[in-house]
Amino acid sequence: LPALALILFWVYKPLVQTLSLALCRWTMVPGTEPQFVGLSNFARLLTNKDFLPAVLNTLFYTVGMLPFAVIIPLLLAVATQNVNEKARRVYRALYFIPMIMAPVATSTIFQWLCAPGTGLLNRLLSALGVVEAGASFFTDPQLCRVIILLISGWKMLGFSTILFSAALTGVNTQYYEAARLDGAGAFRQFWDVTLPMISPTIMLLVMMSVLFSSQWTFAYIDVLSQGGPYGMSTNIYYLMYKFAFNDMNVGLCAAAATMFMVFFGILAVLLQRANRKLA
Repeated sequence: LPALALILFWVYKPLVQTLSLALCRWTMVPGTEPQFVGLSNFARLLTNKDFLPAVLNTLFYTVGMLPFAVIIPLLLAVATQNVNEKARRVYRALYFIPMIMAPVATSTIFQWLCAPGTGLLNRLLSALGVVEAGASFFTDPQLCRVIILLISGWKMLGFSTILFSAALTGVNTQYYEAARLDGAGAFRQFWDVTLPMISPTIMLLVMMSVLFSSQWTFAYIDVLSQGGPYGMSTNIYYLMYKFAFNDMNVGLCAAAATMFMVFFGILAVLLQRANRKLA
């Protein structure tokens, strides 16, 4: 009962308040009260000039995070699975260090690395001829969201690699012995034994990446680009933040939150069904 009371107070009470504010206009000014406006916030949201770019960027971050959350960590986990125990612990620690770094500290480090004049990454890429000397990554519409995606993906690698390593440890080695007796090589063992046995972990990480990738990028957008340039790096979560705390438009923020809560809720149900079929 105490756990249920805490959940009701900290989760469902704010949820109900958000749903009610989506139907109101309120600026959070002390002494003012929310005014009921019906569905007009949703109509204003759909016609807002920043809404479609934010949705497209949300899709970009969601799809772009999948290799960092699933494919690359799986390959890293498989590559380090058969090394000796001490080396495997070192590898796992190295992979996991980025995950425990504070997002704001990580953003500051990459801000120094990508500085137009003195940044190490800028100088290296300029020497290789990839970018022009003095390129400003976070004011370039083509580069900004790519850099933010790479930083977010780099942070995610360690968490996914640890989960895959744990899943691989739980696979019975007798399956691999039987496969080798049948003449299966390394690739066939990976395809016919490893992937089916760890499919629940794969689906879990796919689900987490799809549902939470845009939230993981929020801190880097806020610190490094503030959604710019020209809205090219913003996503729906940062747009909601701007609606509430820059524009003081709580109703529009709540309308966006409600709309995407429904969308991601449907997506979560579909992924759960897919997980049950594959597990």
